Amino acid sequence: MTVPFRNLTLAAALLAPATASHAHHAFSAEFDANLPIRVSGVVTKVEWINPHAWVHVRAQGTDGSEEDWMLEAGTPNTLLRRGLTRNLLTPGTEVVVRGYQSKDRVCDPVCAGSGRDITFADGSRLFMGSSGTGAPRDGADPNEPARAEEATLPEGAPLPRRPHSAPRSSFFGIHLYQLGSQVSSLAPAASWRRAPESIRRMA
Repeated sequence: MTVPFRNLTLAAALLAPATASHAHHAFSAEFDANLPIRVSGVVTKVEWINPHAWVHVRAQGTDGSEEDWMLEAGTPNTLLRRGLTRNLLTPGTEVVVRGYQSKDRVCDPVCAGSGRDITFADGSRLFMGSSGTGAPRDGADPNEPARAEEATLPEGAPLPRRPHSAPRSSFFGIHLYQLGSQVSSLAPAASWRRAPESIRRMA
C-alpha cells in the first residue's frame, strides 16, 4: 500500500513537538535545589547542542586537586541572545559558575550540574540557565522574580568536592560527596544522567 507523501509530512509535523518536549526536561528531574554549587575554574570545552548547551569547566581546589564539571545551560540561541557567544566562551576562559548539582551527585567521569549564572574575570555576570523549567527562583533569571526563601546560590562558598585522597566513584558503587564530607552507597546507579553522547561514551 502506498502512503501519500502529504500524510507522511503531517505525521512528522505532529511528532516533532512531542520529541522536543521530552528532550527539554524539567529542572527537578535532573538537579537538586538543595545542592547549590559554585564552580570556579577555566572553560575546557563548550558543546553548542540543542536542547541545552553544556559548558565544561575544570576547577582547581586550594590543595591543587582538579575536578571536571559539565554544566547545563540554555539553548545555544538563548545564550547568544544574552551575549554568551562562541568568542566569549572559549577554552581557557576563567569563569565562576553558580548553580545546582545533579541529583545523583555522581562525579564519574565528571561532575554534573545546572548552571544558573556565569561570572567572568572582569566581574560581568550573565544568566546562563533556562527559564520556565521549575528551577529555584534565586534571582539569577531576570525573567522570574526572586523569592527570598529560594535565594540559595552561594557567593563565596567552597566547591562541593570530595577530599583529594578519596577514590573516584564507579558506575556500580556510587560514592556521594558534599562539602568535603563523604557518604558511601553500595546501591547500583539507577540511571545515567541525560548528557551529550560524547560524555555517555566515557562511562
